[in-house]
Amino acid sequence: MKKNQIIVVEGYHDQIKIQSIFPNISVITTNGSEISDKTLNLIFQASKDNEVILFLDPDYPGKQIMKKILDTGGNYAIAYINKSDAMSKNKKKVGVEHASKKNILKALDNKITINNYIDNIRRKDLVIRGLANVENSAKKRKILCEQLQIPFANSKTLLKYLNLLNISLERIDEILYESQ
Repeated sequence: MKKNQIIVVEGYHDQIKIQSIFPNISVITTNGSEISDKTLNLIFQASKDNEVILFLDPDYPGKQIMKKILDTGGNYAIAYINKSDAMSKNKKKVGVEHASKKNILKALDNKITINNYIDNIRRKDLVIRGLANVENSAKKRKILCEQLQIPFANSKTLLKYLNLLNISLERIDEILYESQ
């Protein structure tokens, strides 16, 4: 039996954009970063029997909402869109609602399903690869995050993302090697 898909977005305009592309898809809105416990529970309960895709804005509030949802321990997939692909025409706002149909489809096609949390990468692995505690580590993290299509993060959050997504050290090395 195929699970139903539910897309989680931040606001009403994001929902309208998603449903203009997929008229029959279910959407849950978080109503911004002040996501209520009831909404968190709804998303968690939905993840038990459905494929829940977190498709949040590529900005600080979007990252905070994602963290709150991931902390519920549900089974989620993450669709990430680059900030440059989600800018308003006047370049003053960022959000899924401003993205083109092409970029939304690309983000959803490249969604990453989170498996059980495995702590197989350690902080020292990031330091050895120049992703933490060295000059230009932010630049390397940005390249890695873009290639993995995950939100740009500081080294502590990147470590969490890499382990949540079961990204191997080999894959990290491959990306860093190709970016040189």
